[in-house]
Amino acid sequence: MIPIRTLALAAAIFAAAQAQAQAPRPNPVLAADRMQMATCLRQSASATGSCIGLIAVTCVRAATGDRRDAEIGCARREEAVWRERLGIVGQALMRAIDGGTRGQFASLQIAWEGYVAQKCAFYGSAQPPARVAGMQAGCELREVANRSLELERMVGQQRGAARRPSSPPQIIR
Repeated sequence: MIPIRTLALAAAIFAAAQAQAQAPRPNPVLAADRMQMATCLRQSASATGSCIGLIAVTCVRAATGDRRDAEIGCARREEAVWRERLGIVGQALMRAIDGGTRGQFASLQIAWEGYVAQKCAFYGSAQPPARVAGMQAGCELREVANRSLELERMVGQQRGAARRPSSPPQIIR
């Protein structure tokens, strides 16, 4: 059994991280990236995973200079958009679930962040030294994007379930 203090601390940490993710960003590049991502997700509703990497690939192709630096910077740039989406959907989910489940979700998110950090560090360490940072950035981008899409589907299913009865009403005679 997880102590209440641990759950409360986990919920507070998650809420603070989500609030930081939603802080207004005056960066015009991020605004354009947000719009590009939203358009892709809207157009690819049945295959949202195809939008992962869209911003990073476009950014790398347009970059001049060192390609490895561009790959890292562009992956981080797209990851920022996915993290923002993850924060928004995380808050929506926290509002939609009850107190006990909220603490469980916050603990899960903290554990997930640790998993991603460890997985991507391991993945990067298995690469030649010149490729470590780029591979790690790409790994983190994919993990954050997939988690965001997973939670967006979950919230969408909850909203859909709230609107539709599980079975149509029946008239009993």
